[in-house]
Amino acid sequence: MHQARRFRLPILLGSLLMVVAGFLPWWRAGGESVNGVPVPAAHGIGLEGPGLVIFGAAIATLALLDIGYMRGRWGFMLDSPWAYLALGIAAGAALGYRVWELWSVGFLPLPQESPGIAAAAAGVALVLYGAGIGFTVRRPG
Repeated sequence: MHQARRFRLPILLGSLLMVVAGFLPWWRAGGESVNGVPVPAAHGIGLEGPGLVIFGAAIATLALLDIGYMRGRWGFMLDSPWAYLALGIAAGAALGYRVWELWSVGFLPLPQESPGIAAAAAGVALVLYGAGIGFTVRRPG
């Protein structure tokens, strides 16, 4: 039974990382001087546009983990690797779209300039990794 729950740890850590990523900077522009005229700096966090899908998927993942934990040995139908895989794919697609969106306007999101994107990517990877482990775990029965 202990081994069957092991796949939820990376999912938990990944979803927490995706929540934190929503509050970190995702892009930054300006802040330099052009012909001696300072250009005001602007930045955005992950709680805008496709980042809301990532944040929502993280909250849904935490809710499923919590309900599954509360139900204990009786289980919960949606507390399965398939549900976590679907949420991870949705978050990954939103992340990919947001990166493409920023790249298409000339912004190349580098981890040191956009820690929110890096944290979201690591979180999505952990959720997908945990779901993958969940498919290899033997179910009691």
